[in-house]
Amino acid sequence: MSILLPTLFAFNTFIYALLGAFMYFIWREDRAGEFRFWSLAFFLNSGALLVYAASDLAAIPPVLAGALNLWGVGALWAGIRVFVEKPISRVAAIAGGAIWILAFSDVSLLIRIDGRVTIAAAYAFSIAYELYSYNKERLTIARATAALSTFHGCFMALMGIYAQFVTVDTPMKSVYDSPIAKFMAAEGMSHGIVLGFMLLALSKVRATARQKIAALTDPLTGLGNRRAFDLAAERAIEKSRGAETLVLLVFDLDRFKMINDRFGHAEGDRVLRRFADVAARNTKAAGGVLARVGGEEFAALLICEPSTGLSTAERIRCDFAEEAATLADGLATVSAGVAAMQDRTAGLAALMRAADEALYMAKAAGRNRVFLSPDAARVASRATRNRFDDFLPPLTAA
Repeated sequence: MSILLPTLFAFNTFIYALLGAFMYFIWREDRAGEFRFWSLAFFLNSGALLVYAASDLAAIPPVLAGALNLWGVGALWAGIRVFVEKPISRVAAIAGGAIWILAFSDVSLLIRIDGRVTIAAAYAFSIAYELYSYNKERLTIARATAALSTFHGCFMALMGIYAQFVTVDTPMKSVYDSPIAKFMAAEGMSHGIVLGFMLLALSKVRATARQKIAALTDPLTGLGNRRAFDLAAERAIEKSRGAETLVLLVFDLDRFKMINDRFGHAEGDRVLRRFADVAARNTKAAGGVLARVGGEEFAALLICEPSTGLSTAERIRCDFAEEAATLADGLATVSAGVAAMQDRTAGLAALMRAADEALYMAKAAGRNRVFLSPDAARVASRATRNRFDDFLPPLTAA
């Protein structure tokens, strides 16, 4: 074996062990399941490199190093499966190393290379597929890591094909007297180090993305919170064109404090979740932004005509009254105010004030009603203006 590879093996043994230790301590701290497998993977590969480095100095069968390496790759694959929230197969994780020992312990060099690259490429392509198909947070780093694994799998496959056209002089003192084996070892070690750091980055980016999502999500209903709504609404206002009309729907659950006091907060939570489901279903169909902006207050922003926003709010009111009839002895109803943006320079705050004004009118008129703001009513069609007379009367009886 040339002096270069033992040196590289020794250096990468230390790097792999360091990565394994680092991932182990991350797992101990955060209990993220993928780091348990990734830590094991790098420790196994560190052991494999140590065996490779010492194979010329001690009577250690090289097949042991290959098995340790493939078990490490299997553990890496298992960690990826945990990361993408899929079940793992321990049999599949250890199959690569087991097949290597059982089928390739006593074969020629070229057959051994073919077996090695076939197993490694299968794991690499599987890792690439899992990461590429993972779209939960739409992480760019996941696609980059998938591309790295794809490149590694293609490289291994090409080496297996190339090995069929290589003439090997025998006898050899070591498998690494073969140039193709040297090339594969150098690429494999480089890939492992780069992959290790990319996995650390991948996990950190996902954790950051989930923290951002959690900061913008109401944990009870799963809807966006007030901050998420303000951000989405401001973006919609900035992107909207002069021909587009922004309509704000503000909802407030009627007698919600009474429901909590009489039936308990668990029942109140069920009412909130039921309304969130009804509102989400109807605003999704209209392509709107929906959020829980207060304790029992919800808001939705739609790009539509005021009449469409009004009918959407009324549909939500009716659907909720029907679906929540079995909750809190039928006390669960909702009032809504609808406003359309008249002056784009006024911004979201002015639109919210107009919708709140309509909501207060609905509450004052007896609850379980939908009112249109006076400003929106004045710009409605002539027939609608004549009907509303400055504001929309109750669409339904209390």
